Amino acid sequence: MQAAPEFPSSVLVIDDEPVVLDLFQRVLAGKGLVIRTARNGEEALALIAQEGFGCVLADKNLPGIDGIEIVRRIRQAQPHCACIVMTAYASTESAVEALRLGAVDYIEKPFDDLGRIADRIDDLVKQMKGQFEGRARLRLVESGSAADDPGEATPEDGAGTAIEVLQGRVEHATSDLRRRSLHLLSRLVASKLAGREVLLSGELLRDEVRRLAEAGAPDVSELKQIEEKLERHLALVRHAQNR
Repeated sequence: MQAAPEFPSSVLVIDDEPVVLDLFQRVLAGKGLVIRTARNGEEALALIAQEGFGCVLADKNLPGIDGIEIVRRIRQAQPHCACIVMTAYASTESAVEALRLGAVDYIEKPFDDLGRIADRIDDLVKQMKGQFEGRARLRLVESGSAADDPGEATPEDGAGTAIEVLQGRVEHATSDLRRRSLHLLSRLVASKLAGREVLLSGELLRDEVRRLAEAGAPDVSELKQIEEKLERHLALVRHAQNR
């Protein structure tokens, strides 16, 4: 029986900002991962055509071919590859579209915790490797059973059929789970983005009140009360954002 094919565990980072590429180059190298970088979609697709990847991080707003299209194409060419979309301009629609096409995560710039992101990427590569090697071993077992006795049905053939039925059930359950997860993630992204907008508008109002107070506007004490209410409001929003 042939050995199972080797999983391509290298990571491709696609971003038009050299500082982002350098950042991920350093932090992911610390995880022992092999890193490749591309500055645009065209460079990325050329690399994808030449070699396999365990994980791809693509900036959504790339010049030319954008990150969403990169996800769509790599999911077709390399379905074992985990895809993550990065953006400084998040929207519910683009997040849901990326997840629908097969992205496993959607992260915003600037990065709050690069160490956590690096851990996430390392975990995804290991997870996809396990799935890839499991499917490869199953294919080898099935092909080996067929080669042993290509004639009449045997207990091995029955076992192969049972495996196929089980694999079909697993794939159906996985598809259903992904559909449910996509629905929950879309709701989460929407609530996060809404909370962020409330937070930013609250901060702008608070700063405006402070400017009025410093300028000696009338009813300073009333402005102070408004400022305190805004601070409490912002504290609640920050708490919700961090949950």
